[in-house]
Amino acid sequence: MFFTDQILLSPTSNAVLSYLDSGPPSSSVSSYETIILIHGNSFSNAIFKRLFPLNTQYNIRVVAPSRRGFSGSTPFTQDEKLFFTEDDGSQASATDDAKAKILELRGVEILQFIDGFIQRSGIPPIQDNSQTVDGNGKTRKGGLAIIGWSLGATFSLSAIANVDSSLVSNEMRDRVGQYLRAHIMLEPALTGLGLSIPPETWLAFRDPNIPYSARAPLFSHLITGYYDYSQKTLANRDRIAALNTIVPGISRTPSIYTFTAEEHDENVILTPESSIDLYFSKVLQHQLRKTYLKACYDEKLRINPALRNMVTVWEVIGDKSYSFVWPTFWEIEDDDMKAGEGEKGKFIQFMIINGVNHFMHWDEPEKTMGVFRRLLDAS
Repeated sequence: MFFTDQILLSPTSNAVLSYLDSGPPSSSVSSYETIILIHGNSFSNAIFKRLFPLNTQYNIRVVAPSRRGFSGSTPFTQDEKLFFTEDDGSQASATDDAKAKILELRGVEILQFIDGFIQRSGIPPIQDNSQTVDGNGKTRKGGLAIIGWSLGATFSLSAIANVDSSLVSNEMRDRVGQYLRAHIMLEPALTGLGLSIPPETWLAFRDPNIPYSARAPLFSHLITGYYDYSQKTLANRDRIAALNTIVPGISRTPSIYTFTAEEHDENVILTPESSIDLYFSKVLQHQLRKTYLKACYDEKLRINPALRNMVTVWEVIGDKSYSFVWPTFWEIEDDDMKAGEGEKGKFIQFMIINGVNHFMHWDEPEKTMGVFRRLLDAS
């Protein structure tokens, strides 16, 4: 069972985000943790539905907002969509300041949603005086983690990077800081970090032999596959070989073929309103890079009141996911080592989940919730 509602982000904009909510775990415990799941490109927040029935088993409240451009949330205005078209001239007309503002606003919207949900829901704040685990210190209880899945990580990164925005009040910063305990990047793509895909890499979106109208549907099929990477590719951290692994393996049926017709219509969203996602990484490439680096490695930002209890940032992938995932993982590992001056894990913690693909929350919901439980306990 789950609930659907909307949160008004700002009285001045009248923009709302709808959301799905599992509600509190129906158990006798006095506290629980909350996860805010940000969905990705071409797939709605309904893709997380299989996690909701597990909220009591794992003592986690599951909340999944619908980003703007998706069902139940405020559509983008014509001005907001101006640069996100197939027309190269329109894309080129955007100034750097305008691009930065677009990304800032998307991050602030996520913060406004979190703040609004905190005030509405009565979720437990972080409590440090909790039980001892195996005699090795205490596990914090309560609070929330923000989880950006796929392109959703772009929005969670922007939220973290913009806690110091002039659009965020001190009151909001203080309130969010009482709850936010972890940020989890769940399989972001290279493009979401502001990096380019090598030109020799095949992509459905840029293959001129594929009709434009077929590119997004083809992408939605390929991304749900299970991919078998050679041990040599993984041992050598070979980005090009990983990116060129474009044919799904036969070990398991791609996730999209397990959808019923109703589930497909609910999960896969390829509409003009959601099409901004298709151009987001291209138009905002430079701004995405700056946002990622600030959100993950800026030590001054880490002392912001909104992040005062966010002790852990995670990068999590499945080893059978589509071709962007492993190169992104390796890039973040390298960035973490560089920022930590040779110290691994100073800024980012890493986890690889064996046997799962990009849709772990659909195909393996119990395994996925178990991972979220471990990440929360370690945060």
